[in-house]
Amino acid sequence: MTNKTKYIGGPKSKETKAISSRNSITHGLTARRWIDDNEQSLFDMNVKEFTVDFEPQTYIEKTLIEKMSECSVRLIRIQNTENAMFDLASSEAGHPEESIKSLDNNSDRLTQAVRDAYSENWQLDPGALVKKMVIIGEINRQNLSDISGWGYVEDNMPITRNYIIKKCTNENLSLFDFISRETDQSENVGIRLIIEGVDDSDKNMSLSIEKIAKDSHKISSSSIQKYFEKLLRSLAKDAQVQLILKELEPRIQQIKDAAIPDIQKLNLIQRYRTANEGLFSKSFRELIAIQDRRKNI
Repeated sequence: MTNKTKYIGGPKSKETKAISSRNSITHGLTARRWIDDNEQSLFDMNVKEFTVDFEPQTYIEKTLIEKMSECSVRLIRIQNTENAMFDLASSEAGHPEESIKSLDNNSDRLTQAVRDAYSENWQLDPGALVKKMVIIGEINRQNLSDISGWGYVEDNMPITRNYIIKKCTNENLSLFDFISRETDQSENVGIRLIIEGVDDSDKNMSLSIEKIAKDSHKISSSSIQKYFEKLLRSLAKDAQVQLILKELEPRIQQIKDAAIPDIQKLNLIQRYRTANEGLFSKSFRELIAIQDRRKNI
């Protein structure tokens, strides 16, 4: 024997054999020892129950009962492993971002907006959603190039007009200042206060409808058109976000329910299950055959 082949083989000493035998424990399904006290207890219980059922008289019968007990424990281990794999797949599939994308044609363009609303314990307001959809419809029915000024809005877009006036009232801004700000043509609100002759003590006073609309004739048609383009995008995005949020929880649950583990891992699980079921059946048949022969002697 050459020096090269002299050392071929497994562990030789008792210590190295013990270490080697424990290596399989890390592989779970193929562990030769019981991986926890529960498995050892289950094995002991199976041996006891099978012994009561079959009343073994010979060493070979007792060995077969131990083999059947081992297979029973391993089959439970396999089932637990498979359950854990499905739980993990379900948990991973239930990530909100994946569900959001699935509700928006697998796009991630609304992911951040939906995530922000979702994190704020968002609640669907059906009335507000309907109003936004109505405004979107009213704007879409217009030819934006025909909107020559605020007068056009007053005459042809009553719902949108009320929406904008309410915005101005809430923010205590004139139409001119509001549209300028929204279209990035800022006329600092402080300028309005100076022009109006309002001192610091009057800053919290609400503007009347007349004052809100006072300089509306100064708003250019291009500014109003630009504002409506921006408003349409904003409302449409917000409506989409709300519709996604409305369906998000059911969709997350659907995806979680439909989640399956990696197919290769499932196939491996099934191979272990089939092998242990086969070994259990073989041991059972051999045990019955031995006992039948003993009874006929």
